[in-house]
Amino acid sequence: MTATTQTQRTLATPFTINTVEIPNRLVMTPMGSDLANPDGTVGPRLLKYWLERAEGGCGLLITEITRVNDEHGAGTPKQLSVTRDELVPQLAEAIEAVHARGTKIFLQLQHPGNQGIPQLNKGQVTVGPSAVQSQLTKAPVRALENEEVKSLVQDFINGARRAKEAGADDVEIHGAHGYLIDEFLSPHTNKREDEYGGSFENRCRFLVEILDGVREVVGPDFPISVRLSISQCYDLIGMPGEGNEVADGVRIAKLCEEHGADLISVSSGTYETGVTVIEPVNTPRNWRDPMIRAVRDAVSIPVMGVSIIREPEQAEKMLNDGLVDLIAMGRSWLADPQWGIKAIEGRDADITRCIGCMYCFEALFSGGHVECAVNPRCGFESEFPLEPERNAEGRTALVIGGGPAGCEAAETFAKRGAKVTLVEAEDTLGGQVVPGTNPPGKDPMGWLVESYTHRLEQAGVEVRLSTRFSADEVRDFGADAVIVATGAVPVVPPIPGIDGDHVVDAIDVLGGTREVRGRAIVVGSGMTGLETAELIAANGGKVAVYEMAPQLGAGAFHMNLISVTSKLKKAGVPMLTGHRLVEVNDSGAVFEADGSSVNVEAETVVLAIGMRSANTLASELKDAGIDFRTAGDVSKVAKVAQAVATGYRVGLEA
Repeated sequence: MTATTQTQRTLATPFTINTVEIPNRLVMTPMGSDLANPDGTVGPRLLKYWLERAEGGCGLLITEITRVNDEHGAGTPKQLSVTRDELVPQLAEAIEAVHARGTKIFLQLQHPGNQGIPQLNKGQVTVGPSAVQSQLTKAPVRALENEEVKSLVQDFINGARRAKEAGADDVEIHGAHGYLIDEFLSPHTNKREDEYGGSFENRCRFLVEILDGVREVVGPDFPISVRLSISQCYDLIGMPGEGNEVADGVRIAKLCEEHGADLISVSSGTYETGVTVIEPVNTPRNWRDPMIRAVRDAVSIPVMGVSIIREPEQAEKMLNDGLVDLIAMGRSWLADPQWGIKAIEGRDADITRCIGCMYCFEALFSGGHVECAVNPRCGFESEFPLEPERNAEGRTALVIGGGPAGCEAAETFAKRGAKVTLVEAEDTLGGQVVPGTNPPGKDPMGWLVESYTHRLEQAGVEVRLSTRFSADEVRDFGADAVIVATGAVPVVPPIPGIDGDHVVDAIDVLGGTREVRGRAIVVGSGMTGLETAELIAANGGKVAVYEMAPQLGAGAFHMNLISVTSKLKKAGVPMLTGHRLVEVNDSGAVFEADGSSVNVEAETVVLAIGMRSANTLASELKDAGIDFRTAGDVSKVAKVAQAVATGYRVGLEA
């Protein structure tokens, strides 16, 4: 990343929406965190999460989805709420704390519609404009009665009133992503025959009545923003015309302006249309720009739009090209809560960029709260300070292994004041992240390696590449603390022929150290196997994937899995489940499927069966009686997020 000075950057300049002046152009868009208290109040964890971004240069913070209805309006277990007047005083205290940092705060009002969770709504059947089931939740849905629709309009109005009473600077109406308002807007989910369904005007009536009612209670000087899926992207899953497309979204945006909206926030998709709401790493940055431009050209009110913004120069170009008035970012603020101040000060190289791994979303889907693979403090801000206490001055540390776990441990320990040396056997930092950058579109994974290289230098860590240490060398080094982060190595099963010359490991293929010749088969359908197949196909090779389990991608986050398998299907790559590898021979491989042997011809057999801990050194140290700690895959093979998290905690505790 290049750097420019503060005076050169538009993103550092103020901007006014209605009567509210935003101190700079940097917006933290709504993202579910599940950090609120179960009763819908802010609580210390969510507040600290907000304040850290406010202190980090965020000019405008928009809250995550905020509940307006207690009967069937719960979307997550620990969700903000404005359903009752008694919630206002505590919310006001939190908003005042954000304001004290110079940041403005908008409250996003939402109802999940058919994406609601019955268990969170006292067993109530999920509701929608029509009885159309969400393919995300698969929950039964009933159509709202006419009087219920009118009552929900009032719920949004009451929520806006409470937000203003609490001191919020704006309310954002969430009309995107397949939630209730978006369901009313879409012909895919709105099959009603009353005044809220049928024609375009009728489908928009629910949103229009909310906008009109909110404006009446908040007055003319209080901003109202609307978030819209300008295209629901059904065309991307082979269902063109099923939902709203760009032309429809633009009409809705214009209608919002006519009914008093002060800002349009451009998004896209629903959770049914693949990865069009929250995109994985291989999605091109700025892919939504044509949607944003279409809205920009159609309305006269301010516009912002999410478009995978990761770097200040990217944001600056969007502003200077007149595409947007504000820079809307979500996950970038998770990866680096100081993104804003670093960008404003021109310290671009100091920014830890989001790598698009989707772990933030995966953590929520697994029943937890928001976390970040490259920021181990995300979601834990109230537990760990931004900078660790300098309580290790005068101590020395030796970290063995330069993957994410080792790098994180070394940086954290050095920030505590210790003199840290990191040794890495390869000629570069990064560990398994390095080959992981080579599948199509995954080069942003390399940002993590760039970041650690820069941060370790800043922290004063001595890095020795192409260096291996034995147990004796560790003892002779004489460090006060030893951290072993030697990572993992591929699993090689005891199968006849597995040591053949035409058998290669997926990691070596991804890393470019082994060549794929002729027709290839990939054994194993985890993300490593699937991405290896994608790389082979992208290079013009013939490849098929064989998986022992009954389904593809065991352990992979479903949105990442959807992304890669859709590309493999488009490339015509066969993916077969229920095939267990039993032999490799000169002509290919033999699988067992449904009790029968299946012979598959191949010139190259690629193994992607999994990884095991590389714990040889750890065992030697234990036998030698040398005290040490472990971090990352050497302890338990997992994902980048767990490697970084364990490295951070070991770096704090060693």
